[in-house]
Amino acid sequence: MKTVSVVMCTYNGEEYLREQLDSLVRQTYPIHELIIQDDGSTDNTLTIAREYEELHPEIPFRIYRNPQQLGYSRNFFSAYQKATGDLIASCDQDDVWEPRKLEVLVDKIEDCSFIFHNSTLFRGAEVLGKLHRKKLEEFPSPIHALLAPQSFGHQILFTKQVLPLLQPFAAYNLSYDYFTYTVCSSFGAIRYLDDSLVRWRRHDQATTYSGSRGSESKLSGYIRAVSSLGKRSNRETTRNYFKLCTRIRFRDQTAEKAAFYMSKGDLWHIFKTCYLCLKHKRELVTDKKGAIQSLRAFFTPLFFIRDHGRYIYRN
Repeated sequence: MKTVSVVMCTYNGEEYLREQLDSLVRQTYPIHELIIQDDGSTDNTLTIAREYEELHPEIPFRIYRNPQQLGYSRNFFSAYQKATGDLIASCDQDDVWEPRKLEVLVDKIEDCSFIFHNSTLFRGAEVLGKLHRKKLEEFPSPIHALLAPQSFGHQILFTKQVLPLLQPFAAYNLSYDYFTYTVCSSFGAIRYLDDSLVRWRRHDQATTYSGSRGSESKLSGYIRAVSSLGKRSNRETTRNYFKLCTRIRFRDQTAEKAAFYMSKGDLWHIFKTCYLCLKHKRELVTDKKGAIQSLRAFFTPLFFIRDHGRYIYRN
């Protein structure tokens, strides 16, 4: 029976923390340890965590407080390294897990290095729908994981064997979930389940909340992707991110080549990546065929610059 470490990073989370902890103690699969690493909360977050530690001695709590703030991504990278379970699950401080979340993921991960699932978005009593409205590929390819990351921290479970590969990057302010996803894809197979196993809370204070763009035509999306090439900050962020990705030992040569091209950051290498994606369109775009499949595959690097170049790596 594989052991599971649940890693939760907190910061001023008193408002919703009890609801999340209640959903953890109701898990049908035993939790090997619950690591809570706080990033300098000034509210009652740690008091609540210690209260639950006393109420639930059946779950080993390991509570830490950072001596200085790391920010949520570096906090997760740091907390991961403290995990001792066979498998590691990330946990936000303000969501609600379905009781069988861990049981389902442990059962389905099999020989994969990483597994993630769908989620249901909600705000208060309002259900906003599924996070992934279109069903994703069950076994995403390494180049898809690199250039079209789809997993958020609250969704993921991965093997502890990846920890030594993540450790060299722990000091960088990277999007911890996307980067973990990519590193795991370089190590072994990754898997997606379309089951909704978490209610993902949306509120203005959430670290990942960015509001809603509303309805946007597909043409507008492509135009914004091309326009992103003129945004120096997006291009520079993307280039620096992929420079770090070139330090990953990819088992897949296509992903390795894409990371190298994107790390250059100039238009020539970006379009070389676009052409590479076109050649591998069946791995990148699995829900379309024909001209639409080719167009979306070709634009994949530009979509990355447009969408992730704003935040995926911060100095």
